[in-house]
Amino acid sequence: MRLYSLLVGLWLAVGASVVVPAQAGAAPADGAVLSTSALAAADLPSGAARGVRLLYATRDQNGRPARSTGAVYFPRGAAPRGGWPVISWAHGTTGIAPQCAPSLMTGRVQDRDQPLIAAALRHGYVVAATDYAGAGAEAEYLGGRAAAHDVIDVVRAARDVDSGVGRRWVAVGHSQGGHAALWATRLAPRYAPDLDVRGVVALAPYSQVSKIFSTIQRPGVPNLSVLNSYYGFALYLMSGLAHARPDVNPLGYLTPTGKRWLTTARTVCAGELANAMTTVAPGTFYRTPVDGTAFVRALRDYADIPTTGWRRPILIQQGVLDPVIPAIGTQTLVDELRGGGAAVTMRTYPTDHGGVVPMAMGDTLAAVAGYFR
Repeated sequence: MRLYSLLVGLWLAVGASVVVPAQAGAAPADGAVLSTSALAAADLPSGAARGVRLLYATRDQNGRPARSTGAVYFPRGAAPRGGWPVISWAHGTTGIAPQCAPSLMTGRVQDRDQPLIAAALRHGYVVAATDYAGAGAEAEYLGGRAAAHDVIDVVRAARDVDSGVGRRWVAVGHSQGGHAALWATRLAPRYAPDLDVRGVVALAPYSQVSKIFSTIQRPGVPNLSVLNSYYGFALYLMSGLAHARPDVNPLGYLTPTGKRWLTTARTVCAGELANAMTTVAPGTFYRTPVDGTAFVRALRDYADIPTTGWRRPILIQQGVLDPVIPAIGTQTLVDELRGGGAAVTMRTYPTDHGGVVPMAMGDTLAAVAGYFR
């Protein structure tokens, strides 16, 4: 409830109209809207007729009731028969502090995402954009089930806001959001049978999480300058896993120095954290290598993308010059998904991590249109 109080306080500060659930003490339905606030014209992406910021009910990694903020953008014109189709947009990493939620930032949409969201609106799609539930110590960064619930339930919330929003939807996400979009599409048929998920487009998705992070988190790692940002992500991950799986004591691997940096990671946004970390040796964060059997098993369950049981098509888009999510890791994910029977298409582009969103935009929108046919 501490996070709920924090989020409601933030919303009251910006003029939200709070909606109180009908039965005090009863958990609201998944996707139920708890508060809304109209977005100013300056905060709308190009092509939006209007937009709302909202607080909605969802579930965390362990299925417990949670709250997430987000935004919903509506295209111009009247809703078609059957309702507007929806793109549930999952954003890349901005940080886990409360002020890092995109719907609470000035401008609302990250610059690199603006052209894609604007184009989606021009094509007649509603864009529902989660911020992901939780903040600070309660944020379950890269928690697959938590992120899936956030991405799915913001579609339900959009339908709660406007009856012109349809049941059909597609998940699209970049980086952390690519990971979230994949998890959402895998879980949606069972978690949200009231909706009709059609497919997923994942741009440079995080994958191989348990393999990578259990390898790089260890004493002795020197100062890697700008590459230290990887270890900022690792702190987010350790924090999220500690919330979801306190039984494996993830924070017990951290030194006092590591815990001080964890506090920083929970209170500033990703860019500020990356800048601050350029002069530190990440190996000073860890008491012992983070590779214990129980820890790795918990991390695999928490974050690794399921590779079997897929019932919807997948498009994965990857920049071959990406230093954050290397193409070889994404190819490994594609091979694993195909081995598990999933229908996967992979496309590569001569660009880096952020550049893949605008460079792949035409293919993204073509895939989305195909899913909705």
